[in-house]
Amino acid sequence: MGKAGFEQLLGFHAAPMLLGLKTASLLSFQKSRFDDFEAMLAGYLPCFNCKGISVFRLSEGEEYVLLLFYRKKSLLKDLARPAAKKILRQLGYRNDDTLMGMLEYLKMRMQLRKSFPHEVGLFLGYPPEDVAGFIEHKGQDFAYSGYWKVYANERETRALFDLYADCTQDFCLRLEGGASLPDLVKAV
Repeated sequence: MGKAGFEQLLGFHAAPMLLGLKTASLLSFQKSRFDDFEAMLAGYLPCFNCKGISVFRLSEGEEYVLLLFYRKKSLLKDLARPAAKKILRQLGYRNDDTLMGMLEYLKMRMQLRKSFPHEVGLFLGYPPEDVAGFIEHKGQDFAYSGYWKVYANERETRALFDLYADCTQDFCLRLEGGASLPDLVKAV
């Protein structure tokens, strides 16, 4: 798989984040499916950086890498919300930690657990009410399920999910029509 395949994967799984509608996206890549995954990813970093998008390796093995693509300003704002801070504090995060410190702590928690730590939703920009609801109800008894399981503000969140879906469809159609991912990201 080459650049076009990489761009299609990013477009399909991360268009709302790439266009500034969402804080972050989490993607897993099978490195062997790409000619030179590291070089290809490095080639996109200047484009991402100029738009405030960072990439953090949450997990990596010989075959797969799990990358968090995030907008630093948005993520800092999301994690500073009192409800988010409360959840993170209960899970051992320090209030005075830097963003990189929190990401490293999340990475460590992922390595120690057999499943995803539920607070990953906060790092993806999910509302703290929905993350708390997911934790409290163990992923059950949700009002709606779309990009995440919704426990509060269902009507507003459904509208947001519709916006994400429209954004993703438009982004992917533009890629299929010949636009490049850097051009689409820079246009925002």
